[in-house]
Amino acid sequence: MVNIPNLLSLLRLILVPMFCVAFFSGGEHAHMIAGLIFLAASATDMLDGYLARRLNQITRLGRILDPLADKLMTATALISLFVAGMIPLWIGAVFVIKEIFMLIGGIRLYRRMSDMPPSNIVGKSATTMFFVSIALMMVFDIPRVVSLVMLSIATVLTILAFVSYLMRYCKIVREK
Repeated sequence: MVNIPNLLSLLRLILVPMFCVAFFSGGEHAHMIAGLIFLAASATDMLDGYLARRLNQITRLGRILDPLADKLMTATALISLFVAGMIPLWIGAVFVIKEIFMLIGGIRLYRRMSDMPPSNIVGKSATTMFFVSIALMMVFDIPRVVSLVMLSIATVLTILAFVSYLMRYCKIVREK
């Protein structure tokens, strides 16, 4: 079902290639413009979640599109930052590897349940920390050490979220 929250998630998916074009354009303010696109994506993420709950428009499609858009934008930003030499490989690698496992597990759960369980507070915290860290790094050009500490915290939260989701996955599989 297509509704306003789902359209906002689709918009966020469209912003992913726009981010890449801006980031790698080579213009004087390329990273800042890409950071503003990233902030726009973050705003649509908050807005679509709020509207979905407020308007009671939480759908199966939305539970797939919303995290997909978040993860694609975050992975794209992290890979771009690595390619530009702004962050170490391990930060992006942990995120991407975790998301590959999450995708595989999500597909298996969807086949079993025809639905996706909602995200949890640890996963939302990790996503928020990545969004804040990346935005501050790109838009406000915070010191590298500060951005690395923030991204390291986000990475630890990502690992904790993965463990949490893995435990829930195992529980669901046992019950089904």
